[in-house]
Order: sequence, then structure tokens, then C-alpha cells
Amino acid sequence: MSIEPERILSVDQLPDDPMKMPPPYWRGSGAIFHLSDALQELERLMHQLIPVHADTESRLEKHFEKYPEQDDDDEEAQEEFADIADGLWALEHKIKLKAELACLMSAIQSEDDLNRFCVFNLHKDIAEPIEKLSPAEKLLVASAASGSIGVKGKAVFEAVRKLVAWRNTFAHGHCVDRPTKSLRHNHLISPDEYPGVPSALDNTINLVSAFLLVNEHLRVASANPYTGGASVEVQEINRAMTALKQFTIAGNSHVYSINHADNPV
Repeated sequence: MSIEPERILSVDQLPDDPMKMPPPYWRGSGAIFHLSDALQELERLMHQLIPVHADTESRLEKHFEKYPEQDDDDEEAQEEFADIADGLWALEHKIKLKAELACLMSAIQSEDDLNRFCVFNLHKDIAEPIEKLSPAEKLLVASAASGSIGVKGKAVFEAVRKLVAWRNTFAHGHCVDRPTKSLRHNHLISPDEYPGVPSALDNTINLVSAFLLVNEHLRVASANPYTGGASVEVQEINRAMTALKQFTIAGNSHVYSINHADNPV
């Protein structure tokens, strides 16, 4: 006959020693599920983009042969151009939405992982005082307390800073591709190039890779078996990242080519 574990109703019931922490275990923010879902959807959309992009390029080539001189006052030409490009534009917009979601959730989940690491690996007397520190500062203290000295000069520290910088820019309503030193600089000065599919895929790979680096660092540094194993979700994210890296995009947000390793052009 199994004995049900005592239900935790108050923080006073939790031990100061992280190695004696009983169930129920960590209730996360759920960001990792959003991240995994966004990456899977992004992979699907990227596969869909290849034939749509090729078809649109072919149709636009014929359009420009028909209208060699693009005149903004030529409503017929403008309407035909929009009819041809609308499908591609809509798909590109979906890709950018999923890319931004993956970037944001990477940053949120990294902080969730860091907080969980502190609770399950650091004594209460260390874990509680550093709760309000920035993620980068928390990483330094948590790593040092667990025996990882010199983290500030390593890639994992820069990964945390990169994730937090992107998240803060996005969360405060700023354009992530522009300087944030003032609202006028960020919102009123046009960028040299507006974000598009090439930059969206590049940002996603960079920031999700940063999340995976932080996750791996915490997993290896963990003394508690509960935070020392790779989750199914992280394994799925690694798989999705490998799949996304099979796409090759060259060009800018307006004119680009896209290929996949299985079907190179």
C-alpha cells in the first residue's frame, strides 16, 4: 500500500536544504511548451515557404515583363502585384510571428531554468537573497556557489545577457532591430533594412541556441538529480533546431533565395 506524500501547503513546510526538497516539484511558467510548439510550427512554415516563394518569384518575373516600368499610379499593375505577392507576404508574416515567439520564450524559459536551479541546488540562505538579482548576476552567484568559477568570461554568461536584452527590448514595446537609447531613436528612425524572413530565422537560431547553452550549463552544474537531466521538451527543441539549420537563406528581407539541405537548388 503506497503512502501519499505530504501535501505542501506552506513554504514553512519546505526544507532549507535543497537536496531534501520533497514533491511536489517545480511548477514552471510553461514557456518551454510554447517554445517547443513555436519551433515545430516554424519548421512547418519554412517547408511551406519554399514552394510558395518559388511560385511567387516565377509569377512576379512574368509580371515585370508585362509591366517593365513600375508606376505607382498604375492601379492595374499595383493590384496585380499585390494579388501575386499577398500569399507570400501572409506566410512571411506568420514565420516572423513564430520566430519572435520562440525568441521570447527562450528568454523566459532560461530564467525559469535558472530560478529552478537555484531552488534545488542552493541552500535557502543563498537562494532567497539572490532572487531579485538580474539573471546574469544570479547566474554568476549560483554558478560560483555550485563550484563553477569564472562564468563571467564564458559564453553562457553572454548567452544570458543576450536573451535578457532581447526580452527586455521586446517586452517594453521597442523594436528589437533598433537602438533603445530613446523612443525617438527606436520608433521614428527607419532602419537600414526592415526585419524579414532571413533575419527572423537567424535571430531564432541565435537565441534558441543561447537558451540551450544556458540549459546545458545548469544541467551539468547541477548537484541535484532533479535538475540534472535533459527534459523531453529540450530534446525536442534540439531536434527542431537541427531541422531549422537545414534551411539556407541568402539575400535581404525583400529579395532572397531559400533552399533546404534535402533539396538544394
